[in-house]
Amino acid sequence: MNKNARLCRFALQRTIITALLALVAVLIVFIILIGHKQDTKKVAKTSKASKDSVEAMKQNDDVLTYDISSMQDVTSGLTIVIREYNQQGMTDEKSLPEFGEGNTIPKSLSIGFSRKQSDSIVTVTLRSDHQDSSQWNLILKPVPDAPQTLYLYEKIPYRLSSLSIDTFIPLVLYGSFWWDSDYKMCRFCGETELTEEEAKASGYFENSPHYYIIGAIFHK
Repeated sequence: MNKNARLCRFALQRTIITALLALVAVLIVFIILIGHKQDTKKVAKTSKASKDSVEAMKQNDDVLTYDISSMQDVTSGLTIVIREYNQQGMTDEKSLPEFGEGNTIPKSLSIGFSRKQSDSIVTVTLRSDHQDSSQWNLILKPVPDAPQTLYLYEKIPYRLSSLSIDTFIPLVLYGSFWWDSDYKMCRFCGETELTEEEAKASGYFENSPHYYIIGAIFHK
């Protein structure tokens, strides 16, 4: 094969390789655009749902539901209570006596958590089978001693073994992670479900620097 033939063959190979690389680049761009389009649809769907608290809770994985039907015949109403704590103890308490006012006790309560608006705020939505609805915001705090600003919280439900009248009954713990200086990481380790008795010895309350307990008081 003479020199000119070899040069022509080499040029043809380079042309084919260049064309293949261009085709691969086009395919990559096409895949990225398709993925972006799908992500945009998901974001739009989420934004639409957030306008309606009912639909938002249906699509929210962070929803806890409690059966309180046993209290329907023995109580006249209920008050939702939110208690805030740090390592020194309770720092604040808020009540929502208007929830369910004028109605009989519902059969069930649902508590949903959403952090779509801000890293430092969680929106809590409370609903019942009577279609009562209340929303409020809880202020979150960054994990102390962490190397960067992190708002890491998790919910732990309480198991309702018994329901009492005129007594605060905890429904859910919403607590902050803590910084483990030995392993250089954030932790939130403990039970996946609590009872009032188990909570007395739980590591959550010993280690979590900031947390809320949402509960209910049933009235006679």
